[in-house]
Amino acid sequence: MSNRETIEDLRSWLTWLEEEEHLAHVTERVHWDQELSGIVRRTYDIYGDASPAMLFENIEDYEAPKPNKLFIGQFRSYSRICMMLGLDPVESTRRDIGLVIKERLNTLVPPVTATEAPVHDVVDTGDAINVLKFPVPYFHDRDGGRYVGTMHAVITKDPDSGWVNLGMYRVMVHGPDELGIYFRPGRQHIGLHSLKYLERNEPMPVAIAIGIDPRMTFVAAGNIPATTSEYDIAGSLAGHPMEVVQGKTVDLPVPAKAEIVIEGFVHPDDWKVEGPFGEYPGYYGEVPDPSPVMRVTAVTRRRDAVVPSYISQVAPSESSVIKRVAYEPMFLRYLRETMSIKGVKKVSMHEPLSGLLRVTVVTIEKDTPPTEVWRALNGAAFFKGDWGKITIAVNDDIDVDSPDAILWAMAYRS
Repeated sequence: MSNRETIEDLRSWLTWLEEEEHLAHVTERVHWDQELSGIVRRTYDIYGDASPAMLFENIEDYEAPKPNKLFIGQFRSYSRICMMLGLDPVESTRRDIGLVIKERLNTLVPPVTATEAPVHDVVDTGDAINVLKFPVPYFHDRDGGRYVGTMHAVITKDPDSGWVNLGMYRVMVHGPDELGIYFRPGRQHIGLHSLKYLERNEPMPVAIAIGIDPRMTFVAAGNIPATTSEYDIAGSLAGHPMEVVQGKTVDLPVPAKAEIVIEGFVHPDDWKVEGPFGEYPGYYGEVPDPSPVMRVTAVTRRRDAVVPSYISQVAPSESSVIKRVAYEPMFLRYLRETMSIKGVKKVSMHEPLSGLLRVTVVTIEKDTPPTEVWRALNGAAFFKGDWGKITIAVNDDIDVDSPDAILWAMAYRS
């Protein structure tokens, strides 16, 4: 791998992927209505971890000069996650990724604020607002609508402390200036912020950043502790501060070099049916249900904006790769450091067997006392809600990526 300049935004990331032959240009005409997502799914099924990232450049109803490019698959490959972190994509292992993430999280790097930004090249307000100016896919036959937010960051701020959260909460299009964000007050970090605005009976300012530095996207999909900003974590992973700028119509810091930022407000008691959406277990998510509505006040963008997206389907998929890389170090840190359990070597979220979050395998050193093994099993099973439906402990001679090896250990060693 060449030692090239630092990734600064989505465009420099695309350039690097092109240089390393990780990017495929799709120039044939493709329809945004299920055909695009079908091509991506078929690519994943055939090429697996060797699937390229794809830049669709000829999408039905979207001709230049208006935005006409959609980028998908940046995190489908563990090799590309290694590239993002500055690791050798050939020699590095998933364990190396976890160790680097763990090491870099020891020091937070807050963002810096700019006065001008590329994301403000074009600013639409009032009647000019239309989120469907961008090539937003319709992914699955029974989805509730077209989803503009799948590979993005929803930005909110605690009105008391100023804590800024970036989270990857799905966003469905209701209309040109009306979006549905899948969250519930009190649940997840955006929900904690929402509760405070509800108590004040005030609208919550929201910004949706699309097409951002891959480190920002990566941490937005993770599970960062409350009161810690993902901007600081992304800066840690990058080794330099993220650059932000004040929103045009909301009091929020938004990524200065984002491709697109959608600004607006979620008002109390403004809910509309959202979903369903095809999710990572291979099923549709919760039944259609009211979710908070975001009323758009501005759409800002770079010229010739590129829209990143992803399909969240049965593993292995892009979402399962992101989550596995982000969650395994988190589980390991919890068992080793928070619970001080002896003998834990690694934690593996079993991606191909279960769609990631239902089967957790803890690798334990040989001759570890049974009490520590049981503590590790209980810790992994109950760390995060319903993630540990099946939790298994094995010794390090068992290949945790092989369902046959795991079943053999369960049959003959338990």
